[in-house]
Amino acid sequence: MTRPIVEVEGLTKRFAVGGGLLQKPRPLHAVDGVDLHVNEGQTFAIVGESGCGKSTLARLLMRLLEPSEGRIRVAGRDISDLAGADLRALRRDVQFIFQDPFSSLNPRLSVGRLVGEPLEAHRPEMSSRDRRSEVARLLAQVGLRPEHMDRYPHEFSGGQRQRIGIARALASGPKVLIGDEPVSALDVSVQAQVVNLLGDLRDRLGLTLIVIAHDLAVIRQMSDRVGVMYLGRIVETGPTDTIFEAPRHPYTRALLAAIPGPDGGHGGPGLSGETPSPLDPPSGCHFRTRCPHAQSRCAEIRPALEETGQGSQVACLRWREIAGDGQAAPPRSARSDGAEIRFRLYREALAQKENTKKTQQETKT
Repeated sequence: MTRPIVEVEGLTKRFAVGGGLLQKPRPLHAVDGVDLHVNEGQTFAIVGESGCGKSTLARLLMRLLEPSEGRIRVAGRDISDLAGADLRALRRDVQFIFQDPFSSLNPRLSVGRLVGEPLEAHRPEMSSRDRRSEVARLLAQVGLRPEHMDRYPHEFSGGQRQRIGIARALASGPKVLIGDEPVSALDVSVQAQVVNLLGDLRDRLGLTLIVIAHDLAVIRQMSDRVGVMYLGRIVETGPTDTIFEAPRHPYTRALLAAIPGPDGGHGGPGLSGETPSPLDPPSGCHFRTRCPHAQSRCAEIRPALEETGQGSQVACLRWREIAGDGQAAPPRSARSDGAEIRFRLYREALAQKENTKKTQQETKT
């Protein structure tokens, strides 16, 4: 049985906003009591609207931010209060892939220096010659050539820069990679290549991936499990196919219904109203102010994540009633032209990779 490598209990992050001589700062609830676990070797995706707290959650898992409450365990070790050398050791095991592959790379440093920096930090005993050899190996692992070491970030395309960022993240030999929208800044054709590269690296190196994304086509292609986040809380988790084919939470249903169909229409009723402010979130269920199924008790009770079967959990007081209302997620075929292009490119890139492997095996024999 696969064991959890990342476990989160009651994770909360509040930011103090405003305040002054006569006013106290107000708490902004960016992450609000999140519970989740990610199994070793999985790709776990976190999705939700802008401002739902998913990027803050990713930074908490990396300990780039200090949690206000809650516990985080990585490989069975509590990392919630790590500092100094212990926190540096965590950086070796958990690495981050940033959204913008250009702004995350120092333009004054060569690729060799950029990828070699983590080696200097985590493997100081390595000689310059060995370090250069290791950088060449890391670049080859992400589809770049050794001669790229002496070039600078501005000389590369967006997809190549993201590959450099991935090579840099791999340099310390991590167990977990966290990607904050790792392909959203790339062209559609390049997205397919990077998504398949991440999947290949996961399989070859035994990595666990945690991916923040808003593009549901990307999520369906690359993830094993999905966590749906709304206003700082996880409202549903489950296997990717289950989330897409049989969503239980009204918010998950609304997200999927908002996917444009081939005719330009939508798969069902989408979201209504505006997202409440995290400075003043609704009582009880945060989604109740936008939910067509809300009742008075939804304002009084905060729903806990509840097992629904098939490895899924949902935080909704009425999920059993809603599950029998006859509504369903948009069918797999109801995709926009853009989504269809993405899926086709993913399939073509995977097929090309398999053909290359087959050719190499035949050549060896």
